[in-house]
Amino acid sequence: MNSGTTASLICPACGQTFLSMQQSMEGMVQCPHCAHNALRGYFGTHAQVAGVAQVRRRVSQTQPLPSVPMPAMQPPPQNRHAISQPAAWPGLPPQIQAPANFTARQTLQHSQALVPTGAPPPEEFKTSPHLRRSPWRSGFILLAFTAVCGGALWLWWDSVNAPKVKPGVAVPPPVKKVVPIEPVAPKVQIARALMPDPDVGAFATDAKALVTELFAAETAERRAACIHDAAKYSAEIEAQFGAGGGGEKIELRQFARIPGMPQTLPGGLPVPLFKLVTAECANGALIRLEPGADGKRRISWPLLNETHSAALAAFIKKPAGEAAWFHVGLRPSHGLDIAAELRPKYITFDVQVSASSEPHFVACVERDTPLGRFMDRESEWGTSYLARLLVRRLDIESSAPCLLIIDCEGAPER
Repeated sequence: MNSGTTASLICPACGQTFLSMQQSMEGMVQCPHCAHNALRGYFGTHAQVAGVAQVRRRVSQTQPLPSVPMPAMQPPPQNRHAISQPAAWPGLPPQIQAPANFTARQTLQHSQALVPTGAPPPEEFKTSPHLRRSPWRSGFILLAFTAVCGGALWLWWDSVNAPKVKPGVAVPPPVKKVVPIEPVAPKVQIARALMPDPDVGAFATDAKALVTELFAAETAERRAACIHDAAKYSAEIEAQFGAGGGGEKIELRQFARIPGMPQTLPGGLPVPLFKLVTAECANGALIRLEPGADGKRRISWPLLNETHSAALAAFIKKPAGEAAWFHVGLRPSHGLDIAAELRPKYITFDVQVSASSEPHFVACVERDTPLGRFMDRESEWGTSYLARLLVRRLDIESSAPCLLIIDCEGAPER
């Protein structure tokens, strides 16, 4: 009996049966009983032995032997593998000798002993390809089972965790995750980016003409025509530059443009500045131009008046606790004018209220406050600014008069 991969063989030497996986007729096979080693074709199968037995049975039936006394049995040869021609029994007549067509098993070769003469070797049984199992079948079945179980588990989990809705109750919409958006630049910064730099030459021409007319004017109307929004400051204009009471007018000594352009704080818009030196202001007052409703540029009176009359220097001599608004120039500083232990508490600025570096003031704003964070964000190192601040005197250890910034015009409400 053969399977798809093994064959049942019979050793021609010892006659024992064993199984072999050798399929090729030219392959070497070794008997496990007697260690006989030969080609696969030398070993027979059960089907071959049955064919030989039927041939011998037919030969014996056609020539029956007479009843004669059996001769004495001779001992078997010592060499069991020796092949010898069988001798006739003694005392038997020639007619009962071994027939001519009788084929003795021992006279055949190993490859012919178990195969009948003229019969083709039997074909071994092999499993048909369509009946064999595919090695991928088990893996595919396991994968499909896993997918089905995963889908069922997901449906169960979704049904268990679904929000329960009562009849007649509206379900609120799902809350959308709010993604933080970077702060958009203020409108003033956008306008600055779109606005070209001011024409410094045109500003200088207008400023020179206005200053000349201001000092040359004989009437209050001509002087008011040089000042932006003069109706609000008519009394102050006449007190500074008028000839009231028969007194002499202020002498103009120098007018020039200040190099560079500071920026407004907040906003960052560039502003051309000019210095005005008179007999009463040797350090030089600051002048800036502002456009009017008619489109013409005129002198900004608050900045000119405060810097020409040294209003901040007079305010710093007043008792502490009072606060006032002033137009000043600012520049971020390291705070070397104040004590080292106070520097982590304040953001410091150098204050300029004249065309020169004198007098020198220091403005401080507390870091951990909304105003301090605003001014720190709006200012950059190495840049000069022009701002209007609400300040009061700050009595701390320092090498220069200090001001505490309470508010800044244009800062967001806190």
